[in-house]
Amino acid sequence: MNKKSKTIIWLLIFIFLTVLFSSIATYAYFSAREIYRGTYDIEVTSKGVDTLRFDSSDDVKIEANAKNFTRQFGHDVSAEASIHTILDTTNKEATYCYEISMILPDEEVFTYSKPGTPELLLDISKSNDDVNYEQIISKMDITTKTGTIKVPISKDSSEYKNKITTRKNQTAYAYWKAKITLVWFNDTDQVINDEKNYRATIKANIIEC
Repeated sequence: MNKKSKTIIWLLIFIFLTVLFSSIATYAYFSAREIYRGTYDIEVTSKGVDTLRFDSSDDVKIEANAKNFTRQFGHDVSAEASIHTILDTTNKEATYCYEISMILPDEEVFTYSKPGTPELLLDISKSNDDVNYEQIISKMDITTKTGTIKVPISKDSSEYKNKITTRKNQTAYAYWKAKITLVWFNDTDQVINDEKNYRATIKANIIEC
């Protein structure tokens, strides 16, 4: 076999191997891409997303009128409002702190029919499952109170900083309910509070942990 023939053979072998390696590389490239198709869980190690929401109902509204608060038809009049704290995260863990407040009217609305006897009562409770509630404030006399009432984290506590924590792919909940009751007295004329309207709001504010 002459030198020219050997050169042609080696050239053909080189071309064949080049084509073969290119095919393998291309196949490996497309095979590798297939790994990233479909659904998969991404582990966030740098930046993540936290979603903290406060979903509230309408305000507490109480109206004392001729149909519900007169000598003939009188009975306790109650109304409720709620706020839900909801936290999601794409990080491994997330923690936020917040305060719950009850915003009362800026001026007195109801007055005492019997001096010193509570006529407007506030109840506030908290739950993690919206089923089992813990009473935080029970029958607080707010008959003539105005402004803001800060709600403690538990009954008889002096701490007001609530903490909510969750992990990736888990949602954390905290449910709050506020109830205001205008008390009916069977033995007392409460005409002083007839035809009055009362409105209060339960509110959450994010604070530093």
